[in-house]
Amino acid sequence: MKLTINRDILINAISLVAKAADKHHRIGPILANIKFVLTQDVLTLVASDLEVELTATVNLPAGACVEAGETTLPAEKLFVICKTLSDEMVSLDANESRCLVVGGKAKYTLKTLPAQDFPSIGAPNINTWLQILRTTLFDLISHTRFAMATQDVRHYLTGMLFEINGDKLTAVATDGHRLAVAHRALESSYDERRVIMPGKAVGELERLLGEIAKNSQDEPVSLGFDEEFMQVSLAFSDDSEYRGMQVGMVARLIEGRFPDYRRVLPSGHDKVAVFNKEEMGEVLRRLSILVSKDAPGVLFHFAQADTVKVSVNNREQDAAEENLAVSYQGEPLEVSFNEAYLRAVLRVLDGDIRIEMTEAVKPALIYQVGDEMNHQYVVMPMRV
Repeated sequence: MKLTINRDILINAISLVAKAADKHHRIGPILANIKFVLTQDVLTLVASDLEVELTATVNLPAGACVEAGETTLPAEKLFVICKTLSDEMVSLDANESRCLVVGGKAKYTLKTLPAQDFPSIGAPNINTWLQILRTTLFDLISHTRFAMATQDVRHYLTGMLFEINGDKLTAVATDGHRLAVAHRALESSYDERRVIMPGKAVGELERLLGEIAKNSQDEPVSLGFDEEFMQVSLAFSDDSEYRGMQVGMVARLIEGRFPDYRRVLPSGHDKVAVFNKEEMGEVLRRLSILVSKDAPGVLFHFAQADTVKVSVNNREQDAAEENLAVSYQGEPLEVSFNEAYLRAVLRVLDGDIRIEMTEAVKPALIYQVGDEMNHQYVVMPMRV
């Protein structure tokens, strides 16, 4: 395989897929590599950990392909090398065991592994295709992803539920202590479907959608599902820094029964507090100085209609309190919330924030005033 390519184009293509590579060699050293497939007109890069597979396709100008072929190269080393090269053009000359990387006066020799040994995640047989605008899908993920569990024996909690119901798509994430739900309307109606997308795939899809949003106009995205996989293909416009590249993702869905989020959403609250988001966020930020991993709670003492006392005490016997403006209705209540959980909700909402509660030990419902049909958040109080 012999290739001469613009350095920036190669860097961008590598950056699109490299995060899918298995850098910890959990499955085998070849999955720490990127697979290169070179034809006369197209360069394809593939990275995978057999749970998520990313593919970037680059259309080549005439003369870029010197000799068609395929190989695999270490993802991290190649990316760092290309970033350090100062010349505009980079050449790759690979044989069965080595690849010579040349840029200007610099030369690097990297070990290759056979492309035929690079495993495939599988071949999806998509039976459900969903059309949704890029920005809509990005917002749906960004409003819920933070509530996913990072490590849990209930592996389905480390992913995100996508529920298709007619002309509505719902994303749900929970770690058992908090719940995030977001709804978006679809332009067409689809059969009912529930799939659990793994956390890494959710993060990579959000990243790719964010990159495209910065470089291309808002266009529909096709999401495909079968019983085992999800698949998406995204394209950059010709005037973006990615110069007409395409990127695809295949991810293995998580098996399991996701909790019924409708049963988790509380109702029948008799205590309601409405805050200004910015003011509440500033109070929590200041009090967080004394919050620790062992004592993450912030205590809210609701006793007046227009003011709530917010306080924190840690195990070193440090203490702090502030009065925060609020519009409160209901009997007096003392309730403690995980400070980080509250701030995570505030980061994805705007304007006035409404918290509905019943008792100090029962879940609270949080949403943005006037936006309760699109986003709902549930946070479990902490025992005082």
